[in-house]
Amino acid sequence: MNPEKIIFNGKNYYGYKSPCPKWLKQKYNKAVKGICQDCKKKRKLEPHRIIRGVENGLYLVLPLNHPLSNVKMLCNSCHKKYNYSRRLKY
Repeated sequence: MNPEKIIFNGKNYYGYKSPCPKWLKQKYNKAVKGICQDCKKKRKLEPHRIIRGVENGLYLVLPLNHPLSNVKMLCNSCHKKYNYSRRLKY
């Protein structure tokens, strides 16, 4: 799986479509020390793209606090809440 290049403020950044590479998941998990960014509990985490893949959101190789970062690390139950809310009709 090859990364896609994004140019932002004259710098090159790289990201991946689905699935998120295992090495990148590990990097994200280490950055948040295994703590869910929503419920703040230490659990097994999975990356959640803030801008969805269908909207061309990527798993970016960036620090999670970077302004371009498109990822939150969430536990399974918090991740389900995000995914369920996107299916609701408004």
